[in-house]
This record gives sequence, C-alpha cells and structure tokens, in this order.
Amino acid sequence: MGNPMDMDRGLRNTSPRYRKLFPGDWVERLIVGMLFAVSAIGVYMLTGAMLSSLLVGVLVAVVAVGVVTML
Repeated sequence: MGNPMDMDRGLRNTSPRYRKLFPGDWVERLIVGMLFAVSAIGVYMLTGAMLSSLLVGVLVAVVAVGVVTML
C-alpha cells in the first residue's frame, strides 16, 4: 500500500508558522527598540513611575516582536 508519509508531500515543505523568535534584521531591531523607548519614556513622563513605564515598554516590545515575526 505504501508509506503514509508519501500521500501528502506538502507537509515536508511547509514553512514553520513563526520563522524566528526575535527580529534578526537591524531595521526590525530598530523598530522594536524605538517602540520600547518611546512608550516607556511617554508613560514615565505622564505618570512619573519608573516600574510602570518599564513594564508598559516591555509589553509594547513583546507585541512588536510578535508583529515583526509575522511579517
């Protein structure tokens, strides 16, 4: 009857859903870094709380990394 893996050859050539965990190109790193810096500085200027501004900056950076990896 044959090998079951021979039935669907497309499974071997599919690319992974997430091609990388962190941005590899310097432009992508610059985008993530700028988004982190601008959001952290903005929250710090509005609230004066260092920890909250860093946490918001990290959250924005994580979302930016996710968006950049999907591009």
